[in-house]
Amino acid sequence: MKGERVVLGRVKPGSWSGFQWTGAEPEGLDDPARAEMLGATWEGDELVTYDIEALHHYFEHLDDEWIQDPD
Repeated sequence: MKGERVVLGRVKPGSWSGFQWTGAEPEGLDDPARAEMLGATWEGDELVTYDIEALHHYFEHLDDEWIQDPD
């Protein structure tokens, strides 16, 4: 739901990757930087989104020739 805070992942010191997804991310999303490109932001050690549906939609269309219209 738009406006609801969804934690996508957290910094995990001591883990081999230093980061752990929560399972709320789109299936196949494996790069926090890509999540940021799709609209996620860092709040402290948590990677969050306030529009999970849009993030899933944008990820689904990354490989399309689809371009988001900002209007």
